[in-house]
Amino acid sequence: MKKIIISVFASVSLLFASCQDYLNVSDELASNLSLEEVFDNVNYTRRWHANIFNCISEYSQIFWSPNGLQNPWASLCGETTVCWGDAKLEMLNGFNASTNKFHRFGPLYQYIRQAHIFIERAKPIGKPSDNDKLEEADILRMKSEAKFFIAYSYFSLFEQYGPIPILTGISDDSQVSFDYPRASVDETVAYIDGLYEEILTENYLPKTLRRVNEIGEIEENMNEMVRPTRAVVLALRAKLWVYAASKLFNGGYQEAVALRDTEGKQLFPVANKEKWNIAKKHLETFLKFAETEKYELYRAFNKDGSENYSQSVYKVLQDYNSEVIWATSQTSLVSVNDGKDLDMRCRPSAVLGGFGGIGVSQQMVDAFFTKAGLDIKEDPTYNETGFTDIENPCAYKKPQIDKKVFNMYVNREPRFYHAVTYQGKSWHIQPSTNWQVDFSVNGNTSNNIAGREHYSGYLLYKKNCQELYNSGSYARKYVRPSILLRLADFYLYYAEVCNEVDPSDRNIIDYLDKVRSRAGIPGYRELDDAGVKVNVIGNYELQAYAIRRERQVELFTEGQRYFDIRRWMICDVGEEADQTVYYGMNVSGTSDKAPGDPDSFFTRVLTRKHQWVRAMYLYPIPQDEIEKSPSLIQNPLW
Repeated sequence: MKKIIISVFASVSLLFASCQDYLNVSDELASNLSLEEVFDNVNYTRRWHANIFNCISEYSQIFWSPNGLQNPWASLCGETTVCWGDAKLEMLNGFNASTNKFHRFGPLYQYIRQAHIFIERAKPIGKPSDNDKLEEADILRMKSEAKFFIAYSYFSLFEQYGPIPILTGISDDSQVSFDYPRASVDETVAYIDGLYEEILTENYLPKTLRRVNEIGEIEENMNEMVRPTRAVVLALRAKLWVYAASKLFNGGYQEAVALRDTEGKQLFPVANKEKWNIAKKHLETFLKFAETEKYELYRAFNKDGSENYSQSVYKVLQDYNSEVIWATSQTSLVSVNDGKDLDMRCRPSAVLGGFGGIGVSQQMVDAFFTKAGLDIKEDPTYNETGFTDIENPCAYKKPQIDKKVFNMYVNREPRFYHAVTYQGKSWHIQPSTNWQVDFSVNGNTSNNIAGREHYSGYLLYKKNCQELYNSGSYARKYVRPSILLRLADFYLYYAEVCNEVDPSDRNIIDYLDKVRSRAGIPGYRELDDAGVKVNVIGNYELQAYAIRRERQVELFTEGQRYFDIRRWMICDVGEEADQTVYYGMNVSGTSDKAPGDPDSFFTRVLTRKHQWVRAMYLYPIPQDEIEKSPSLIQNPLW
């Protein structure tokens, strides 16, 4: 479960290295080092502190053996498929509390313990004249960061498992088992919230990573990209309360409400609508702070000053920008020919031997709006009958015209084109003249290439760098931040909580439309004024649905939908996010037959049947922990 966090921007004073034996909290005294020796040494103290950062959930890693602290979630919630590894099989075969693979439980409790030890043991080291020293201000900030990661780790456990055991200090490492009772939901939330309040009150973290350079320009301190700031704390505190107020954790999961521990304590509360007001208060605190500190949705502009919506939705994930609240450099050095990198795993096999094996579901393709900002079922211009020549907006050199593209993919919104490789799409840098991807049974990127299966007739395209190509003078590498939190996410959270508190609140549509505006599609207020889509504004159910849809599209594959659809509880058979079915195009069909023909590629088919059961609203606590810990109660229905 260990990983390396090394910023390509970082100075030698901030390298987050993977832990050595003596940093493993299950055996701190290995390599003949005592705790006293660790915390009497500047380098060892920094490395102990740096290893705590490995608790961060890294959502950029979708394909290469993702674990519970990475992003298998895109493939476990119906957004994508992968052709290899445990994420390929978990929902296909189903799982139980003994066979599930994507745990955070064990590693996060190790990092929590390591953070507590740091807070207790770390101290200033060295004299003012020393080149390498840790001064009082350094230690205070590092301890505040350790406290932050305790809170962060508990939230990461909470969003996956629900309420969990809370260890308020250093646990007894002589214990053979992890025999601690679970806190209740309210106790868990209160503890995490209390840590965030302490961090904000201490005020040892910088407000942001921004600084003013010698000529008065605002720039980001990339040397410290991954280090938490006040902005991160405020954002995550707001997110905590959104979860606490949501149906899954707030009385909507009746099987959980009925759960009691060995002492008869109720772990999940009955519904309390007041939690939405608390969430709203914390979101407003964060958004006011963000506005003051000049955070804003990223927008790209043409030379004439007009907005380039296509580049806006593409570049927001390529560069560190005004929308980024928190990011790491975990996957920043992207190589065009590295099989572990997302870009090569998204590239069709016909393009310089790409390892494309991350498919996209038909449900996700259908979720993207048309360029008119409407659902495909609502837009009268949308059809699935014929073919049209269209320009590829992702092309490195424009114009690049794709011939006879299925009308399903014509006149869709910019986010669609920068997220999905669909039948007939060219590559951003062409391998040959007029090349277009063909996912059909005999095509150049068929589903028949072992280890390159896409299953659905689509490949993931989102985040692909459109400047990379392993030929000629094109770039071979690109530096891309791995974004953990961005402002659009919190605009949509705010719209959601405002709708729960008061459906007539103008902020609901205002913040929803801010995200749609940056995406280059009409907002709901504009659609209402034009009489194109009326009756949404002020209607609780329709606004809630619109917010869910916007989160689905805007945050596609960014690690959020798995948790969103569970906290909303919309996953059961026949519901909005039915997790039992996964649709795609007919990859066994040919491209020369008419759409809808059973033998045509251009026909929707059930690609995979997933083994969803209601217990999966919460991930099961590892069964081996349950068996050796009498006080630890399993989640409902497992």
